[in-house]
Amino acid sequence: MAHFMSLVIILSILSLGFPSNTYSLTEFNSEDGFTTDLIHRDSLISPVYDSTASHEDLISKAVQCSKIRADRFAFGLDTGSTFSWTQCAPCDNCFPQTLPLFTPKASSTYKAMPGDPKQCKALGGRPSLIGDKTCRYSVNYWNESYSHGIISSDSLRLNSISGSPIENKKFIFGCGYENMGTFKRDTSGILGLGRGPGSLVTQMQSVIGGKFSYCLLSHKPNNSRSSKIHFGSRALVAGSGVVSTGLHYFQNTYAAKFKGLSVGKNKLAMIDTSLSNSSKILGFFNERIIIDSGSTLSFLPKKFYNPLEAAMKKEIKLQRADPVDDMLRFCYKTPDGKIMAPIVTVHFVGADVKLFPSNIFIKASPDIHCLGFVPREGVALFGNLAQTNFLVGYDIKRMTLSFKPKCSNE
Repeated sequence: MAHFMSLVIILSILSLGFPSNTYSLTEFNSEDGFTTDLIHRDSLISPVYDSTASHEDLISKAVQCSKIRADRFAFGLDTGSTFSWTQCAPCDNCFPQTLPLFTPKASSTYKAMPGDPKQCKALGGRPSLIGDKTCRYSVNYWNESYSHGIISSDSLRLNSISGSPIENKKFIFGCGYENMGTFKRDTSGILGLGRGPGSLVTQMQSVIGGKFSYCLLSHKPNNSRSSKIHFGSRALVAGSGVVSTGLHYFQNTYAAKFKGLSVGKNKLAMIDTSLSNSSKILGFFNERIIIDSGSTLSFLPKKFYNPLEAAMKKEIKLQRADPVDDMLRFCYKTPDGKIMAPIVTVHFVGADVKLFPSNIFIKASPDIHCLGFVPREGVALFGNLAQTNFLVGYDIKRMTLSFKPKCSNE
């Protein structure tokens, strides 16, 4: 399950009527680009903000979403980042959600995609077997969560804070009528930003030119500011402190070549980038890391994680705390609510990204901080805690990934 909806992306998804000053994709000047808000679901300004949830409740939700995300990649299930779907009414077999269900019959612009075998397959679906001549999709997750429904199209409005809203009149998405599992009440579906015919990025190619970037702000629930996501020319990452590395694909998700880590001035386990191409292919999981804005936590193979934990034990002179759960196991007691930790540098090929304590440790409770990196064999993930306060830019045409620190100051 993707975690984009935890950054409750408020895009007026599948709205029925739009104001007259809304730009269509064909009318929009792609040289201008646009920006919209990314609102964390636990932010004070989120429409699904739960004032009764404790800090521990919020951390638990974030960790569980990270676990789902990691296991999904480990099992090769990457549909959540490349295909968008939302729950639709009438929906008798659905998970409860706070926001109203989308009702296709109430939309004059809604269309169910026809079950033409060639067209349906191109969209990742299959012709219906019940004789209604529609194109069906089925998304199944490792933990028995799932979404089944009809591949559809309707108008999608993106509320731009840099100008008038942008409208895609033929946005392809899944209308889910059977959706069950560990989905949270404060989500309504998944918005895909990955690579694939059903993703938002692919469908808006004519507008954004393969460029988008985001600045994720602090996870603190009392943060009343919104994160930002930029598209097109507004997605430019430039200025002091910018570093860039090559952008790669892993099962339609975004990845970068990963060399290793440093703690302070001490380099830990590093990959020899002079290896032959055949050796690199054999060591695929050990040299690439998924850049995942959907997972709070980061996941590392033990050859990288174990030296990181050992270095933290050596550098941090605080009393250890008991594990919070099966994910947050390396923890410290922090009576004053703060943690002093060394800088961790993530070494990508051609780019070194310096992480500060707020990128490395997650505040699990008022007086406990836990390491936001978790050991896991298989695919490595670079989660959104590590990306906080960085402007992270994706240029799909040039195949570059860029990082600019301290984006919250801009």
